[in-house]
Amino acid sequence: MKIKLTRALVLFFLAYILVTVLAAITTETYSAVYKSPPPVPGMSVLQAPAFVATVPYHVLIMLIIWPVFAWIYFKRPKQPSILKQMTETRNLSFLWVFAAIIVDFVGFVLIKNPYSLTPHEFYVLYQPWISLIYISIFLSPFIRLWIVKLLA
Repeated sequence: MKIKLTRALVLFFLAYILVTVLAAITTETYSAVYKSPPPVPGMSVLQAPAFVATVPYHVLIMLIIWPVFAWIYFKRPKQPSILKQMTETRNLSFLWVFAAIIVDFVGFVLIKNPYSLTPHEFYVLYQPWISLIYISIFLSPFIRLWIVKLLA
């Protein structure tokens, strides 16, 4: 089944913004509650105590939010063919994970901001978390399909 590109990308960006905001709020809230010190100048944000403590929750946020947005994407009359459903689910998975990789690179590596990282920090030192995040984004449309099948 052909993917609805505009719908898929609008939902991608809405989900991406939401998970980014929720992850930042989680880290900042933890920092305020536990009075975690900010990273010292020259220290990577990856080493900040609040970030280290909350990064597993960032993956959990992804596993909750992305399937919801996959459900929103597929909220329409069901495809009569399971093969067409699986094909569209797979296509959405690949689109979203590739879009996430590109947006992450631009937003967290190329554009300098307080959360900027070098390519080495983002793709090497941020392991296993960045890989788990990309895996959760990729699996989210399949999680949605699995939940729909369980509820049917």
